[in-house]
Amino acid sequence: MNIRTVVEVQEYERGLLYRNGRFVQALEPGRYVLWFWQHQRIDKVDIRETSQTVEGQEILTSDKIGVRVTLVAQFKVVDPVAARHTVENYAVQLYQDLQLTLRESITGRTIEEVLKDRDALSAQLHQAVAPRAEKYGVTLNRVGVKDIILPGVVRTVLLQEVEADLKGRASLVAARHETAAARARANTAKLLQENPNILRLQELETLAALASKAGNVLILPGLQTLLSREEDGKDQSQPPAANGQGQA
Repeated sequence: MNIRTVVEVQEYERGLLYRNGRFVQALEPGRYVLWFWQHQRIDKVDIRETSQTVEGQEILTSDKIGVRVTLVAQFKVVDPVAARHTVENYAVQLYQDLQLTLRESITGRTIEEVLKDRDALSAQLHQAVAPRAEKYGVTLNRVGVKDIILPGVVRTVLLQEVEADLKGRASLVAARHETAAARARANTAKLLQENPNILRLQELETLAALASKAGNVLILPGLQTLLSREEDGKDQSQPPAANGQGQA
């Protein structure tokens, strides 16, 4: 028969010392020796941060659509005495608190509200459960919505809505481009009407580009008329010549 028991409390643990079934004190990390005639025991509580998954359960929204929501919670024990004495199992108690609060939150929302803002749902769950967890020595650091599973029919309808929305946006963008192009064409037509020389300049630039390519033969209708106009302009600009006869 062993007359003593050695218990080591790790750095990430806290010990709870009991004597004759009564709590005596909390123990810091270290090595402790218990003699059998003292009727003592040490329970250890892990104080590291822990993640817990609240598995998906089917819940009806306010518009009677069944969804399955999975949560992830991160928590840690900050008061080992309260965690061990207040509830039978603090991890199980936290799981149940999150589960019940999630059900209450989902039943008060429509399916659109559930899908639209997961962050608001997570914040509401944290705000509701954190004060309860503190009563049994647990700090709830974070609650997040991991998955939302919808019925097949609902997923099909939502995909159709998304597809229709994307097509509508694409049509709107195309209409904006067409409007901008029509406005640009109208401005160009107005500019050419007010300044016909610009149109003639564009024609000459196009002809020059075509003429620069080997093998192209350009036929310019009205070129003789254009050249005759230029010659007339030159003649009018020159002064009249002397006839060589003097006046009497």
